[in-house]
Amino acid sequence: MLFHRKLFETFKQFLDDLIVTGGTRLIRLSTQDMEIIPTVAQQFGLDFDDAYQYVLADKYDLEIVSFDSDFDRTKKGRKTPNEILIQVR
Repeated sequence: MLFHRKLFETFKQFLDDLIVTGGTRLIRLSTQDMEIIPTVAQQFGLDFDDAYQYVLADKYDLEIVSFDSDFDRTKKGRKTPNEILIQVR
């Protein structure tokens, strides 16, 4: 959306706020991990990006926080952003 509106500097500031100074860590999948994605997609009826996120969460033992109810069909399930906010309070 920012690129569509030609807000390139805003995008750079967003990255800085989120990752550089915000402490957000980037994680990735290896080539071997990527091979698991089709199996997970078929097993739980997920599209590529959901299956990718599921495999990441499984590999790094993370909870999935999403509005997307597709994750409800998985073994890990999901928490809604509201549930996380309630836990923080």
